[in-house]
Amino acid sequence: MRFGVCTGIDNEANVKIAAECGYDYIECGFQMFANATEEQLAEWEEREKKYKIYAEAANCFLPGSLPVTGDDVDYDALTDFVSRGMKNSARLGLKIVVFGSSGARNIREGFSYEKAIRQMAYFLREIASPEAAKYGISVVTEPLQKAETNIINTVKEGVMLAAMADRDNIRCLADLFHMEQCGDTAADILMIKDSILHAHISNPVGRNGKKRIYPLSADEFDYKSFIDALKAGSCERCSIEASVSDFAAEAPAAIQLLRSL
Repeated sequence: MRFGVCTGIDNEANVKIAAECGYDYIECGFQMFANATEEQLAEWEEREKKYKIYAEAANCFLPGSLPVTGDDVDYDALTDFVSRGMKNSARLGLKIVVFGSSGARNIREGFSYEKAIRQMAYFLREIASPEAAKYGISVVTEPLQKAETNIINTVKEGVMLAAMADRDNIRCLADLFHMEQCGDTAADILMIKDSILHAHISNPVGRNGKKRIYPLSADEFDYKSFIDALKAGSCERCSIEASVSDFAAEAPAAIQLLRSL
């Protein structure tokens, strides 16, 4: 399994630290890639080559202004945005796009849940999949806690959505923080093994009053069961997605922990 860390490709100091302390890749923001200028893309390409670490994954897929559910879905605008983003990010080595994007997928009050889920599957099947396939990229839906979204909260729901989309490059993500909030366990990942292509890890219970922070010690949470379940299902990548107060100190400690597991 390859381990990465979420940080912006525009943050050279963090990119340098991630490379030097042994991360396999970085995970950035897709919207930043989609809206990048040619000058920015060229700068980021040179940065990757300089530090020999690449943006293999991207989160923050869609802005809230481009909804995929509801009565005001603009499929032409979605296609234009996804096409531009896939083309730009492929230059930087992208392999995985994470479809969290609660603002774009949330069901508006009074709208049909059944229609919304069909719309999400349509977007993945007819727009995201073909545009990503041009560059060998896969899209994984991220189940999110109920406080963030009212559609696709558990890993099993994410896998069912991927099945509805019915495309080889549409899969599911497992995020340890959201799993903890929604009652998912490592046993659920084992049940749907081979359906999880990408993962996010953090300390989901937190310390000193802060949740979703960097994992720093095997004593603070049962990370091993999560990692073991991912490995059993041949999950290819796992990124740290969490808040951090001192990247230079916590990023090396976190990757050391993950390697030990």
